[in-house]
Formats: sequence, C-alpha cells, structure tokens
Amino acid sequence: MSFSQIVRDLYNRNDFVVSSLPAFYTAAAHIIFSITGGPVWIKAMVEYLDTAMTNVTTTTITVCGVAADAGPVAINAGAIGSVVVSPLSANAKDASALAAQWPDATGVATQGGFGMIAGLGNIVVTFATVMAAANRYSLHVVYQKLSPDAIIS
Repeated sequence: MSFSQIVRDLYNRNDFVVSSLPAFYTAAAHIIFSITGGPVWIKAMVEYLDTAMTNVTTTTITVCGVAADAGPVAINAGAIGSVVVSPLSANAKDASALAAQWPDATGVATQGGFGMIAGLGNIVVTFATVMAAANRYSLHVVYQKLSPDAIIS
C-alpha cells in the first residue's frame, strides 16, 4: 500500500459530522440529507432545538426508507438546546431533554443504538405537526465512511 493510500485509509476511519442549518419545517416528510458515493456507518443522529419549541411537534426519522426509531416522540421540550437522540433501531427515542445518555439501557440490552449501516438514499424527518413560525430545528449526524467516496450532504 502506498503512502497516499495509507493516509486516505486513515482519514476515512475518522468520524465525520454533518449538520443541517437551523430551519422551520411544516407538517410533512422532509429530506434533510442524502447519502451518496457509497455506504456509511451512522453512529448517532441528534435532533437539536435551536429555539424553544412552542408547538407540540413530534418527529420520526427514516434512513434509506428504514425506520431509525419506533415512532414519534415530542420534541417540544420548551428549552433552547434540547436534544432528541435517535436509537438507530426499532427502539423508542428518549424524550426531549437538555442532555441524554446514549445508548440508553434499552439500547444496551437489545443491541440497539450502536449504529446503522446505510447505502445510497435519503435521511428523511417527518414532522407530525407544523412548527411555530419562529421555531428552528436542526439535525446532526455522526458517521464513518465505509467507502472512500461516501458522503452525507
């Protein structure tokens, strides 16, 4: 293996983070990111409240059409900076809070929450109800490339 190949291999072993811009979302399914160039190992998906949520809003996430949680959970914690962490499995999400331990006890017991392997496709967040006009939400994904050209954008 050449020196440049070794450097590229070591680089691809790093964790990468992609973050959406804080935005307002309607009650619908929204493509937040797309996975291109090859497979990835998604290690964490964190929903973040960039503003306090004033409407009762729930979300569900799919990756390449596969559920990343067991269903909707309220994200309206009412506090700026609250998070909801996806289990990356069929387990339930924890309630929105300023901090969340992950994986939680359910994840450890069921091997959920340790990651999700995904090929080409979209990361879609479905909002059950419309956010208030002044509210902002962002999604943050931690992943590792399984192919040198893989990227989430």
